This record gives sequence, C-alpha cells and structure tokens, in this order.
Amino acid sequence: MIREAEYQDRGRIEELYKILIPDDDEIKVLGERIVQIKNDPNHYLLVYEVEGKAVATVLLSFCLDAMYGNRPYAMLENVIVDPACRGMGIGRELFDYCEVLCKKVDCREILLLSHVRRTEAHEFFEQRGYVHVAKGFKKYI
Repeated sequence: MIREAEYQDRGRIEELYKILIPDDDEIKVLGERIVQIKNDPNHYLLVYEVEGKAVATVLLSFCLDAMYGNRPYAMLENVIVDPACRGMGIGRELFDYCEVLCKKVDCREILLLSHVRRTEAHEFFEQRGYVHVAKGFKKYI
C-alpha cells in the first residue's frame, strides 16, 4: 500500500536512507520534517507499506518553472526499495503513483538524479521510461 509518510515512520525511513547511502553518517530523519513535508502541497514523501512496515520510499517535489507557462516540473529524490523486497513490483507501483500525481498538476517532466554507481537502479529507471539526457552536478554545502 502506498501512502504519505507519517511522523512515526521516521525511524524506518532513516533505515532505508542508510541502505541507499551507507557511508553517510549525517543521515537523520526528523518526524517534524516529515509532518512539514506532508503539509506542503508541493511535496510528497511516500512510503510503500507491506504488512505494516515501510519497505520503500520516494520524495516527490513539484517545482515552479517560468519556461512553460504554468506547468511545473517534478523531481524524484531518495528512491529506495528494501533489497529484500526488490523484484516485487514495489518500485514500479511507486513510480506509477508519482506519475499520476504529476499528471494531476500538469507537470511537463519528471527529473531524477542517481549516483553513477547505482547501475541496477539506472536499468530500472530506463525500464520505467526515463532516459539519460543530461549530466548532473552536485555541490555539497
């Protein structure tokens, strides 16, 4: 079942993020931030729940754009499915759900960045219709 994350999901989401980026000791998920995201109509922190446990998560953000009239674009961030649950269609369902939300607000496109080492994830993204069209850059501040 896909739902918006709640305050009490903070611990499990943090565990999933640590699977995503195991060498990042700064990961800290705050319940208050989850509530803030839930109350913002331009952001969705989604979890996929199986038998009462969050096994996947994605952050969907709508961004204003001046180039295409009133059409926003969307960003997908922090996409992770518990390794024990991969291959069950959970990622596909999450992405399909995000696309439905994007279509409701007439998004022009959905962007996502993925670390160059996550080749399995890249294959999944391509299977979902995402194409490698740019080179991404990040600067940590």
